[in-house]
Formats: sequence, C-alpha cells, structure tokens
Amino acid sequence: MTIAVDPFDHGISRGGHADGTVSRTVAPVRRLPGIVVAGLGSLGAGAVHAAAAGAHAEQIELARTFIAVAVVQLAVGLWCIVRPNRVVAALTAVVGAAAVGGWVATRVSGVSWIAGLETAERPQFADTAAALLAAVAVGGALAAALVGWQLARPARLAAPALAALALTVPAMVTSTTHAHDHGGTATHDHGTTTAASGTDAAAHADDGHPHPDTAAAPTGGAGSDATAAAAGEHTDEHTDEHTDEHTDDGHDHATTDTVAVVEGAAPWPRPWDPAQPIDLSGVEGVTPEQEARAVALVEGSLAELPKYADVEAAKAAGYASIGDAGTGSEHYIRYDLVQDDVILDPTQPESLVYTVDGDQRILAGAMYIASARPLDDPEITSWAGPLMQWHNHGDLCWDVVNGARQVVGLVDADGVCARGVNTGGANPMVHVWITPHECGVFAALEGVGAGQTAVSEEERVDKCQAAHDHGHGATAEPKPYDPTQPIDLSGTPGVTPEQQAAAENLIAITLIRLPQWSDPAVAEAAGFHSIGDAATGHEHYVNWDWIEDDVILDPDHPESLVYAPQPDGSKRLVSAMYMLPSDVALEEVPDIGGALMQWHIHDDLCFTTGDAPKVAGLVDSTGGCRAGLQKFRPAPMIHVWITPHRCGPFAALEGVGAGQIAEGEDRLCDHAHGSGGF
Repeated sequence: MTIAVDPFDHGISRGGHADGTVSRTVAPVRRLPGIVVAGLGSLGAGAVHAAAAGAHAEQIELARTFIAVAVVQLAVGLWCIVRPNRVVAALTAVVGAAAVGGWVATRVSGVSWIAGLETAERPQFADTAAALLAAVAVGGALAAALVGWQLARPARLAAPALAALALTVPAMVTSTTHAHDHGGTATHDHGTTTAASGTDAAAHADDGHPHPDTAAAPTGGAGSDATAAAAGEHTDEHTDEHTDEHTDDGHDHATTDTVAVVEGAAPWPRPWDPAQPIDLSGVEGVTPEQEARAVALVEGSLAELPKYADVEAAKAAGYASIGDAGTGSEHYIRYDLVQDDVILDPTQPESLVYTVDGDQRILAGAMYIASARPLDDPEITSWAGPLMQWHNHGDLCWDVVNGARQVVGLVDADGVCARGVNTGGANPMVHVWITPHECGVFAALEGVGAGQTAVSEEERVDKCQAAHDHGHGATAEPKPYDPTQPIDLSGTPGVTPEQQAAAENLIAITLIRLPQWSDPAVAEAAGFHSIGDAATGHEHYVNWDWIEDDVILDPDHPESLVYAPQPDGSKRLVSAMYMLPSDVALEEVPDIGGALMQWHIHDDLCFTTGDAPKVAGLVDSTGGCRAGLQKFRPAPMIHVWITPHRCGPFAALEGVGAGQIAEGEDRLCDHAHGSGGF
C-alpha cells in the first residue's frame, strides 16, 4: 500500500482512494496573512527597547522614552497574536513606522527635545536590530490590513519565531553596552589628518581599519619640523609605551627614546606665553616623539583656532554654548565631533573655550575631547606622556535649555541630579591654551572646571605647582573671589579638597543658573514676594512655598533671592539665599564647604500675616512679637553671592541681617577670598 503525504499536512482531514491509497489534505482556515509575523516583530522591537531603558536608567528622560516605546510595541504585538484584526494591524503598522522614523532621525540629525538624543549617532547593532524588527512589523501589519481575512492554509510560525528570537536576544544583550554621545571605533574620514591626530595609537592595532603612519604638518612656521619629527620619521618605530599594546608585527621597535631630564630645566607644568618659543623640553619621562607631537599640537592650535576668535563664527560652524559663562570661561561644543574617533586635531576641535568679559567673548583655547574611554586608556595617556593630564566631568547634570544641551547643575551626594541627567562623564578631555596661562599650555580650569582625573590631586600635571602640597608644606595663596574669573577657594586652612570642590561647585552652578531671576517680575510670577526690607540696601524676595520642600541649594529652585535697589529705581540681583526646612537645626546643616561656609538663622524677626509676609519688627525681650505679627520657626540659610563681596562668596549681611550662628562659632568674614563689593 502506498501512502501519499501532503507536505502541508496538519492532520486536519483524511481521504481514501479506490486503489487503496490514503491522502491527507489540509482544511483551510480563516486568517490575516502577516499579522502574526507583525506581532512577533513588534514584540521583539519592544523587548529591545525595554532592555535599553534599563541600560539608560541614569538618563531619566531618555529611559522614559524607551519605556513608552517598549510598552506600545509590546502591547500591539501581543494584541496581533491574541486578538488579530485589521484595526490592530493598521495600528501596529503606525507604531512600527513611528519607531523606524524615530530611529532614522536619531541617526541623521538627532532629536533635540529628548535629552541624550540631541545629536546624531552612528548605527549600532542593538538600535539597528530594533529598527529592523519594527520594519518587519510594519510589513506584516500592512499586508494584514490591506489583504484582509483570507481562507488559507494555517501559517507555520516556528521559523519566523526563531528568527525574531535570534535577533532580539543578542540585541537586548548589546543594548546594555550601547553608549551615547560617542561613536565607538569606526574610522571617520575627515579628509585631513594632522600630526596631532595620534597616528601611532596603540588602540588601533588589529582593529581592521587603516591607520596611516604619516601626517601633514600645519602649514608654515616652526611647527613643520616638529611635525615631521612626530610623524614622518617613525614609519616602523614606536615608543615603548605603544610596543606593549601592539601585536607581533615583525618590526624592530626602538627602545632608546626616553628623554633625559635637562639640568636646570623648569619644572612641569611651567607658565605658558604664546608670544615666546614653545618649550616643552626637559620633562622627565617624555620621549622625543611625545614632545614633538605635543609641540605640533600647540603649533596647530595657534594656527587653526583664531578663525573662531569671533564667537559668531563658532556658532556658524555648529558650536553651541553649554551655558557655563557664569564660571568666567564659556565652552562651545560640537557634539558631532565628540562622537568620531579623531582626537587632538586642531582643524576639528571638539570644544572652544572663551574667556567671559561682560558681553565680550575672548577666544582662549580649545578643549579636545576623546570618544568615551577610561582616563587611563593608553591611546591618550601615551600620546604626550607626562606633559598632559586628561580629565573628565562625571558630576555635571545636563538638560535641554531653549533647544540646546546645557549644564544645569551638579549631582548631589548620592550622585543624583535634581534637574536634568548625569551622563557619567565618559569622555576624557584636555585643554590647549592659545593665550597666556600661568599653569601651562595644557592646564585645566580651576574649581569645578578642573574635573576628575585618574591620579591624585598631588600628581596632576595640569594645575599650578603652587596649588599642590608636595610634601614641603606648601599652601596655595588665596585668591579674592571674582565672579567673572575661574573660581578658586584654595588657601583656607582646614578645608579638605572635597569641601573646597563642593563649595566651588555650588558657586559655579549659582553663577550659571541664578541670573534667570534677574528680573524681579519674573521672580514674582514664579511665586516670590518681597519681605519689604529694601531700606536696608538689600531686598529679599522669598518663595514661601519652597522653604519646607526637599529641594536644597538649587539655583533653579532658590528659597530666597537678594536684590540691591539701584538709584534709578531698578533692582539688581546680587545673591541667592538658600534655606533649609525649618526642622533642620544649625548643628545639622550639610557640611559641604567646611570652614568656607557658615549658616545662620533669623530667630528675632516679626512678620505680618497673609500670603506675602513682610518684616515688621523685632521680637521683644520675651522673644515674642506684638499683636498682629508672627514669628516663624527659624530655618538655616546661607548666601551665595554672584557679585563681589568683601567677606567672600558665602558672606552673611551685617547688623540685624547677619542673623544668629551656631553656639560657640565665631562670625565668619572670609577676607582671604573677599574682593570689595558690598
């Protein structure tokens, strides 16, 4: 007996023939062709986005976006499988198309209104897989919606289900290592490579991309010879630092390239004056190749950067301010250059640094930013050896302000941003100054601008030698507080580096963000009310609703603003007065500045009643207020001045305005950092 088996048999019906053979036939079913495939694609894409949300948990807005996309994709995908119909097919097509469109936007131009996606990124496996799965969902859903219900053989789903799973699982895994704002390791051809582009980088070994061993010098000047030394004569020779990182390539690598310390040479770092010949010689541990590369970088920066002397030229070239003008130095960044794999190229500086002088911006240098990597990555540490100190900024909070990505604050003690997101500070960076700098051509900024390094403060080579204690009891000379200059609160005995940094950070973010309240009308619209003390020379505006909340030391959410009445009747914003909740005692205030800061209370003021209380007198001998007035529970407070003050940036007022300090403390007037003014 012969048995003929239908290859599409699902055992639904059997039929017999006169010759004794038996055939099996398939009964057609009513289904929407493509709907289940659409569901599988949408489920896979949603799963990848869900994994990405977890990987970006520190970027709240971005994580929420991923969660929303994941929920919608998972919902329509499940709906396609459980309750298929043409309506859900059409909806799935719309959701998938939106997801694919969003992916294209993030790869082409960025999405300015989502923090973390403002700039375009190169495609990576996880996001490409999610887009591909969404595209599959669109195709299947469109087929189902357009063709409609059909009588057809039952679909075989094992293969598409396994295919979706095979793509989804690896994408979910790799999504946890996806990094924004940098571009991985793909070669990016910019048409020209200078000696300052790190042609000998150890990290390039065996990466499958071409890396030329020669480079062109900046045209003209002494830099041409230096560049040739850096790039043209070392086709087959590499420094010892690089040798360990390369695979065995059969070349004879030089081993006698360490510079001996020149007797009588100045220590490093040393003051920098671009009007004088470049002198990077005699630094212990620096090879001739490293010195030549560094000289070429400085030469190239001096030659190339002046085209951005007018800040409008920088804006036209795509650079945008990060909103830090209040620190005295304003950074303009091109995020598309941060993403590539080119480093230390004066023709393509990732960031420009301007000195702020009122409304004027004076080009001071460049801040070259590498793609995300550890601070001790050999590619950058061996580039100029001990001449350079790379740093990053892992404590900044970023948000989109008027369509531009800007610094809006600093993380708190728990590493959390009260506003915006902390991107982790994954990008190492280094300055090159084209204006004189007492701390050297590669010096970092002071205070919060100095960032974090892979070495201790004592080992840093991007700060003035006078600022360090090298075991000889050296103490930095205190500098008067000038809000228009880099913040430096060094030189106060008993203040730890952590306390100094915290105090400087608070000043920096206040200088940046507090001016949003410069117009008293804006403050009043936000709920601030004058307490009627203008006659004292300082008028306090208080937002009574913000005192008892859980937000502290936030210039976007200050409890009180201090204005100085002007002769023409206007009011000039001069300070924030940050207040803690009234249930915090003076002995319990946060120790963020040590001896630099002194909190006070006002336990002797009487106020009127109503929604906008005003100061109306002082308490009597019994500590009470006369009838019709009220005394509030005292709340600890501290000023942060954005104008010069003779007693420093955290000074209290004088007289009645000075308030009361903790028992046993002496009234603080920081003359060392005082600078005239009030």
